[in-house]
Amino acid sequence: MSSYIHHEMLLFLQAVVTGAALLLCYDFLRAFRRVIPHDTFWVAAEDILFWLFCSIAVFSSVYRTNQGSLRFFLFLGIALGSLLCGLTISAFFVKMCTRILEIPAVLSKLLIKWLLFPVRRCKIFVYKCAKKERQANWVKQIKKAKKRI
Repeated sequence: MSSYIHHEMLLFLQAVVTGAALLLCYDFLRAFRRVIPHDTFWVAAEDILFWLFCSIAVFSSVYRTNQGSLRFFLFLGIALGSLLCGLTISAFFVKMCTRILEIPAVLSKLLIKWLLFPVRRCKIFVYKCAKKERQANWVKQIKKAKKRI
């Protein structure tokens, strides 16, 4: 095999790996969205940033490896890598990332709940005091009304 064909095959394999890596990055973003639900605006903003990242990654990869000349087989390799990754490990990767990302989310919820416990207790205490005060004022008003009669 000539060195030129060998170089082209290596470029194709690098494109396949790049496509798989980009899909895994998007799968990580999907797992993040499962753990922390987003509004449509934020999902759109994340998608725009992701595609901006992808375009920069693909451009820099093509520029570094092939001196900036665009070849069809590079885009075919990126698509093939994404397809193979999507058919093989994508679902497993999303599940595992979701489980891993749920750990800090659950811990942070518990920590916030634990830290806000005194605030809730004070709020309940203030509510009970205010309720007693309102009841006491109501009783005083009834006694005044009875005295007038």
